[in-house]
Amino acid sequence: MTKHHLSLVIALVVCAVVLAGGWFLGVQPQLAAASSNQAQQSTIDATNDKNRAELTRLAAAFAGLDATKAELAQLRASVPSTTDSESFVRQIDANAAAAGVQVTNVTIGDATAYAPATEPTAEKTASAAPSAAATSSTDEDVPSAQPATDPAVTDANFSLVPVTVAVQGSYDQALAFTKAMQSGSRLFLVSGIAAASEEEDDAPPMESQSWSLSGSVYVFTDTSSTASANG
Repeated sequence: MTKHHLSLVIALVVCAVVLAGGWFLGVQPQLAAASSNQAQQSTIDATNDKNRAELTRLAAAFAGLDATKAELAQLRASVPSTTDSESFVRQIDANAAAAGVQVTNVTIGDATAYAPATEPTAEKTASAAPSAAATSSTDEDVPSAQPATDPAVTDANFSLVPVTVAVQGSYDQALAFTKAMQSGSRLFLVSGIAAASEEEDDAPPMESQSWSLSGSVYVFTDTSSTASANG
């Protein structure tokens, strides 16, 4: 091998070393960084898509905020956080005037803690169930009634207040008054109606009667907000 050939070989080896060094020291790190940046960009894009979806949801919720506040105010008026007897009595007087009856007495009792409905025990269910011979095949498809409960409603935050309202008026007037009480802004569940006739023998039937409506109004105290305020 001549000196010229040896120099050429050495030059080729040096070029190969330089190229390899350039790959490992320059190109390969840049490719690795580009791959890492691409993965990070994918993560950022996914996060941005999630944030945009959340912003869209919040914008829609904000657009309906006034309606939600109005509904909340209606629910709070229906089941307030206190007994609020004065407001309820005003509602009774307004309904009585609209129906044409005269309120003779209003009794509002003490609040009692709510007792959640319980499902019937197996023994009671078995004793109350009819015999197989007396049960038709179609009755097997009828689902049994289950008490409606909500874990958010407990005896610590929900209570019942017994109410009795005595009025005087005709049957139609008392009926109109009862419907008004059941559909008023304050939730009033009528559980009983009693009538005592006060007619004279020669008076038209059902012209004047005393009616007594018994039922309950409700109080809901948001213990979670109270705890947050105290904290």
